[in-house]
Amino acid sequence: MRRGCFLPIAAAAAVSLMCLSGCFLLPKYNDPKSMEIDGETFVTGFYDGLWPVGITVGEEEPHAFESEYHTWWKVENAPFELYCAQNKEALYWNPAIYCKESEFDKVEAYYSDPENYDYYIGRYLEDETSVLLGEQDEPYAERAIQLIMQMDNTVGFGGIFDPFEDRRVTYDVEWLDWDRVTVFRTSKDGFFTTLHMELALYRGGLYKAYNEQDGQTTFYRFDEDVSDYLAALFVERNVV
Repeated sequence: MRRGCFLPIAAAAAVSLMCLSGCFLLPKYNDPKSMEIDGETFVTGFYDGLWPVGITVGEEEPHAFESEYHTWWKVENAPFELYCAQNKEALYWNPAIYCKESEFDKVEAYYSDPENYDYYIGRYLEDETSVLLGEQDEPYAERAIQLIMQMDNTVGFGGIFDPFEDRRVTYDVEWLDWDRVTVFRTSKDGFFTTLHMELALYRGGLYKAYNEQDGQTTFYRFDEDVSDYLAALFVERNVV
């Protein structure tokens, strides 16, 4: 039996729940910032905004070593020397990934470069519907992904201060009235992906779904050309 990282959106929800519970305040639940392996210092943090999905190990596959709170495996067939560390107390497969400190800038640049990714659209939470995009489609998908990542990483988003307030629009519509879709990119080595966030295809436009209350739904608009292009692409590729 092999274990792999489960659906990115489900993982994000589980991590959020654990953070709210306060368990990450305990040392044994924290991933180490660095680890000495065979005389080299390995560090994590190079894949900010990404989620590890393609890194798997067998249940009976021998690990490289153990530390006090983690089990460590070497990542095979990676473009760099990488290790994954699984917390022994974790309830699900959710490894932290480490690279050589001496190669950190190179590794971070590699996984920050859109050229090293394949782009997909699909229905939200239905991976089997994902469709690989062509090169001409990728710039529009990347612009959408960048906005999604900016929104999700901005402190105060959805609170009193909302830097994306000028993109908010509210419709008298319940969530069942729109098509739930997603756009994401996966590294060509298959190891990392952007989160598969819920987007809304509604009235021929693409929005980031945000909130539904009392029959009114708040969306965030993408740039008009991105919205028009991707909305048409979902229809053209028979995703919706």
